[in-house]
Amino acid sequence: AIEKIQHKNGSLEEAFPNENSFCVTALVAFDVLSAIKHLGKLITYEEKNQYLNIVRPLIYFVENHDEKHAVISNHLATAVAAVELWNILAEKKSVRGKDLLDIIYRHQSKEGWYREYEGADPGYQTLCTYYLFCAYEVTKDERLLESLRQSVSFLKYFVHPDGTIG
Repeated sequence: AIEKIQHKNGSLEEAFPNENSFCVTALVAFDVLSAIKHLGKLITYEEKNQYLNIVRPLIYFVENHDEKHAVISNHLATAVAAVELWNILAEKKSVRGKDLLDIIYRHQSKEGWYREYEGADPGYQTLCTYYLFCAYEVTKDERLLESLRQSVSFLKYFVHPDGTIG
């Protein structure tokens, strides 16, 4: 179905016609790539390549377009995770993930929070941390691990005794 709903530039929509959503495009790419990864040997080599060919335009869009209306770290982290997983599964060497990580690092506060529009957002920080950890699982990048440690140090102040987050 992805091929039927995707624009010629590889992007997908979230809510509005022709919006070319950076985040949703990265999100769908990541989800499909995660499925390919977790299916492993349950799919044939041919099936894997067929799925990678479906994801290719999504990754191309993420590699060649920016989200310009704000610094939204969870969106950038989604793209980082997608690109880094793409690099492993498609045996590519895209540096786009590292470029997006640099933006995230530049906007991570000394307190550990990742920038969401103009400040901290513990809810979206959990999502951002998830995607960045998925990228870390693939890259084993020590700088990313340190950033994640800072994130968790910030998030711990928002976890209630029952495990929910305020």
